[in-house]
Amino acid sequence: MTKAIIIEDESIAAIRLQNLIQEVNNQIMIVKVLTSINESIQYLSTESPDLIFLDINLSDGYSFEIFKILEINTPIIFTTAYSEYAIKAFEQNSIDYLLKPVAKDSLSRSINKFFELNKNKLPEYKNLFIHNEKEYKKRFLAKINNSLKTIEIDEIAYFYTEEKLTFIQLWNGKKIPIDFSLKKLEQELDPSNYFRINRKYIIHLKCIEEMYYTSKSRIKVSLTPITTENNIFVAIEKLGKFKKWLSL
Repeated sequence: MTKAIIIEDESIAAIRLQNLIQEVNNQIMIVKVLTSINESIQYLSTESPDLIFLDINLSDGYSFEIFKILEINTPIIFTTAYSEYAIKAFEQNSIDYLLKPVAKDSLSRSINKFFELNKNKLPEYKNLFIHNEKEYKKRFLAKINNSLKTIEIDEIAYFYTEEKLTFIQLWNGKKIPIDFSLKKLEQELDPSNYFRINRKYIIHLKCIEEMYYTSKSRIKVSLTPITTENNIFVAIEKLGKFKKWLSL
């Protein structure tokens, strides 16, 4: 079953679209109808539906504002009364751009396109286990004073930045500077073991000592070995992927 959401501030339009979707394909389940930018940001910061039906002009602004706050990788079918935003819409993960009132045959083609594009595509989280396509980093070479040291990946609890420098935090408590940016490390590390939780930390799954909600969309984590920073939070835009990573 494909889980989808509708983002639409006109209740009649939302109900009509939901009924049309069920008529076209009963394998799509609408799990949520959202009516505003703020409500959508809160929902999508913690949930990752398979498909989004998105109106452009919402009660609190244009829905493109959502993409300025969150990184959305979910396919989108735009449903709108405005034709002039088509080019901007296709800059996102757009499957199609349907003008209101949405015609049943047009909706059917869009949904078929969605399933065709995803038919042979593994879900993103399954790709985390495909190791034969990429060789991930097994060790690092670090300079300590005038000597060189090889550090095996199994020795590393997490990576973090401090005063524009990147450090390796070892399980034994030692920290060592390395000449890598976190952005580069994201490409080099095995994503089934390491996850970038915010702009300062890439952590190993097993270094999480404790985690808990401080609000509906804020998760605080405590790491081991203990850090000098007391307040480490998962970035709001990464919450959905973070929870998926934890449950693999």
